[in-house]
Amino acid sequence: MNKPILITGATSGMGQATMRALSARGYDVFATYRDPRDRAALVELPGVHPVQLDVSDPVQIREAISEIDGVLGETGLFAVINNAGITYTSPFEFAQPDRVQKVVDVNLMAPYLVTQACLPMLRRHNESSSVKARVINVASWAGQMASPFIGFYNATKYGLIGLTESMYYDLGLLDIHAVLAVPGVTKTALLGKTTDGALASLDFAAVEDQELFRPYLEHFTSMSESSDNMRMLSTPAQVATKIMAIIEARKPRFRYNLSIDAKVVDGIVARLLPFRAKAAINRRMYRLGQPRRGLAKAALA
Repeated sequence: MNKPILITGATSGMGQATMRALSARGYDVFATYRDPRDRAALVELPGVHPVQLDVSDPVQIREAISEIDGVLGETGLFAVINNAGITYTSPFEFAQPDRVQKVVDVNLMAPYLVTQACLPMLRRHNESSSVKARVINVASWAGQMASPFIGFYNATKYGLIGLTESMYYDLGLLDIHAVLAVPGVTKTALLGKTTDGALASLDFAAVEDQELFRPYLEHFTSMSESSDNMRMLSTPAQVATKIMAIIEARKPRFRYNLSIDAKVVDGIVARLLPFRAKAAINRRMYRLGQPRRGLAKAALA
């Protein structure tokens, strides 16, 4: 068996592109999917082993990893790519706890649970290979610079960056590389879902609040439409090529910024700009005005 790799969220966007690149390079890929309709497309690819898994369900995670372990036996697992992610757009006031919990479960809890369950397999790989196992957590520059209306996506990506940094030390004691892969805004379906869900969040708001937030959310929605024409944004295939480089590096470093905007946010915005400057960028980008007087008076009443 060629080097086996587990990748979550393999049926769309960056995950799908990475899964296809791994297949083309001859890896054995355990690719997770949720919708049974996606299985047929995975089966057709050489070396791809479909694994049905909802990463927000701890029971399913344990069962899926046990299934993979049974297939691999003493071979062990070379790499885990924690790629699955979801977003949720809503003004903070109207955010729904069940939707928030789902974002936390998929974006932050799943990388922890999946990786922890895979550790015995990763350690077995290390026993027989000089090229050591690795865990790649796909984060976002949204974990370094927050934006309005996606606070819980921001929170989970901030958390994933911190978790991965801690894993770097803990897993390092096991000779397992913990790697942070940071894409920027990428031309995937997730970008559209981020903005398309904005106006739907107003269903939970009072009429007067709908009037307040609608112009901001309409602009937020329009941002993904214009992004398709931005040359600086990466495609899933471009991101996949860079993740492949992490997979094939003998000794990968801790952090990889996978796009120009990720490099700018990491190297300049997050490290050098004061908060006021970052806030000014967001206010201009998202056309955030001053609070309406009526709203302020209501808050004081």
